[in-house]
Amino acid sequence: MLRIRTKLVTRMRCSRGRILALLAMAFCFSYLASCGRHTSNPPSDTTPGAVAEAATSLTPAETSWSLEEPDRVYLWDLEHHSNVLVKYGFGAIVRALQEQDGDAIRGMTAEDFQGQLHDQPTETRFEDATLVAHRERLAATGSKPLTRDELAAFLFDLRQPFASAPKVRFDVKLISPNSPHDLDGEWTATCVMRMWGELGTHAPGERSVLFRLRFGRPTNASMQAPGWIRGWSIEQVASSQASQFLFREVHEEYKLDDQYLYDNWKSAQAVQNSGGIFACDFNRDACIDVLVTDANMLGNALFQGLPEGGFADVTASMNLLGLRNPVPDIDATFVDLDGDGWEDLVFASGRVWRNMAGQSFTEMTTQANLFRTIGASVGQTRARFSSVTSADFNRDGNMDLYLTRSGGTPTSWLQDTRDSPGDNLLLQNLGDWQFADVTHECAVEGGARSTFVSVWLDANNDLWPDLYVINEYGDGALYVNQEGKMFRETDVAAKTDDFGSMGVTCGDIDNDGNIDLYLGSMYSKAGSRVVGNLPAEVYPQDVMSKLRRLISGSEFYQNEGALKFAATGESYQIHDVGWAWGPTMADFNNDGWLDIYATAGYISRDRNKPDG
Repeated sequence: MLRIRTKLVTRMRCSRGRILALLAMAFCFSYLASCGRHTSNPPSDTTPGAVAEAATSLTPAETSWSLEEPDRVYLWDLEHHSNVLVKYGFGAIVRALQEQDGDAIRGMTAEDFQGQLHDQPTETRFEDATLVAHRERLAATGSKPLTRDELAAFLFDLRQPFASAPKVRFDVKLISPNSPHDLDGEWTATCVMRMWGELGTHAPGERSVLFRLRFGRPTNASMQAPGWIRGWSIEQVASSQASQFLFREVHEEYKLDDQYLYDNWKSAQAVQNSGGIFACDFNRDACIDVLVTDANMLGNALFQGLPEGGFADVTASMNLLGLRNPVPDIDATFVDLDGDGWEDLVFASGRVWRNMAGQSFTEMTTQANLFRTIGASVGQTRARFSSVTSADFNRDGNMDLYLTRSGGTPTSWLQDTRDSPGDNLLLQNLGDWQFADVTHECAVEGGARSTFVSVWLDANNDLWPDLYVINEYGDGALYVNQEGKMFRETDVAAKTDDFGSMGVTCGDIDNDGNIDLYLGSMYSKAGSRVVGNLPAEVYPQDVMSKLRRLISGSEFYQNEGALKFAATGESYQIHDVGWAWGPTMADFNNDGWLDIYATAGYISRDRNKPDG
């Protein structure tokens, strides 16, 4: 018998990847709960017995909800069958599509095959000089039968535009037998097929299909037998193509030397947060410059953007070799602290460099009291800060700093709390490189949240900077500025779904004058499958609601004005990014509309098979 406890304090010093793997099997919310910033390979021994043994290492709790052994084994079996479907069933379809073998596709469909295709779909289309994107979604009503020959023709119509064999990938979002626990009966799975490659010379394209599949119990033998596909209902078709690749790799061309950067594939120890990139025109020549920070101290460098293109390493000439100290700083920001119009360089550790009119930098750590203020506030033994952001929160003309902290041990996955390593800090800039800790009087401690990063925005258009802090273990919070005197904490939506947030960005996506929020949160198809298959009534409704929140993925909060936000990540289909980290908004194609770049990834066992 396994239990979900309100207090999940573990004696194990596990990495995030190891805890997540255990949670996936033992507590049925898969890879979407974490125990800190650290990530590493999942454990090799994930048999039911090993998971049960690992679960016993959890400390006793006052309240628990039980998942009986048959239910746990059932969930385990469903995951196994999902892997079999992908490897053997979909693997055969991939080969047939790449080899343009229509007979193979038809041979996989049963004689009594029944399919459905959208008849009057809801269409969404975007087109500009470079990009065309189109999506057709099956309406609630309006579908037509799809024969086995028509299915084969449909799939090959999707493949036809590609100049050479495209890459094809299938993912299972949900899977279960139609009658619970009847593994030998008929099964249904909701799946996504993605196909991508070049449509012509340097002209990339992509096709994707969301569909429901009916089949018998997936085994190695059944997936290779003729007629295993009993039904295929198409729910959405999406396509996109561009006249050219929208990005290209230029780091060598631009002389951005990466040989000194920390490489987890070449190093004995994996470093999960190995550095960052911070942009600023520090010398005001209208070319963007880039600061690179890295876990390898030799990787810390300032690259100056050149008018002719490319970059030059100016770390030494700008007097910044001090960045390469034995304990490299990786969390920084450019901000004009002394009001002279030139952006200075500040690290979350409290180290400060003054920008000398774009000609060089002078370290001011000793003259400034930032390092001492941070140490006095949190104690020298407390965990370090994860980010530093800036805004003039009280509009006195001096830029202030907000430092966030992530990590800690979760004391309850269901109550959004943790064994906090310390509060976030709001530091008021008093001028002359002096700062005062005003965190508590302004009420912006972070509420024991594990805050990887924060973002300043004017959420209600009153010209006072507000603050959003994310949360690895629960929901984030919007701190509304009360005219520079204090902040009022509020939820951005009645139903907040941003558990597992590891990044946040803001901007006016719809150009309506209101600043919107996009949170990069952890998403796993495995988590969706496991939670989706939990037996009905096995946990109280409020617990089930929390579990569903854990696997909801990234969220987009659309600002409707008057501090009202709508959670629209799923409707815009930008929620299931993967293991999301630091997203950003930018107008990449200069059309006047902000775009979203959402990173995702996970440390993998095999370099050729990345997770994410």
